[in-house]
Amino acid sequence: MVGGNDKKQRHPARRSLSRITIMKFEDLKFKDISETHGEGAIQAYVELPNGFDVSVVKHKFSYGGEKGLYEIGVFDAQRFGANSMCDPCEWGDTVKGWQNENDVEDWINVIKKL
Repeated sequence: MVGGNDKKQRHPARRSLSRITIMKFEDLKFKDISETHGEGAIQAYVELPNGFDVSVVKHKFSYGGEKGLYEIGVFDAQRFGANSMCDPCEWGDTVKGWQNENDVEDWINVIKKL
């Protein structure tokens, strides 16, 4: 390259995510998904720098939702295509239900390190 450095430029959003060393539950940005999943339904979606995306939901149809607990799903669009759920932690399923806030935080940080 003429007059520049040869380091690869990364998207600014990806760069800022990679600086987060430990994701905290309070860092999650939940959105209302009541229109599609019933009253009080919420979802947070986290794009991790390693290519995995994590969805955290709580609604009347999610595992544990009626008890105030969360369900986690992991997506790997880079390796398997858009909207492709996967099981990178060997849960035996593409979702992990019945998770409290600490569990959600722990699993996101485990998945981030894969």
